[in-house]
Amino acid sequence: MQANSTTTTRTNKGQFQKGNDPRRHKFTTAECQAGFWAAIDSVASRYPDAVDRSGRHMTTKFLPAVISRKQARF
Repeated sequence: MQANSTTTTRTNKGQFQKGNDPRRHKFTTAECQAGFWAAIDSVASRYPDAVDRSGRHMTTKFLPAVISRKQARF
């Protein structure tokens, strides 16, 4: 196939440009909070070791144990 030399390259319409764009969604505070708590629920349900006994605090040191368990299976 030969390339048509008369065609010109157009700019990518998907390229980011500064300024207002009605297609961009600005999350409200309520939406951000809902997303945060959904993520917490997801982590707590998948990794019970991530949440302490009181259920109020999440530990950051649970991931190395999860990773080592996954590697031990292979």
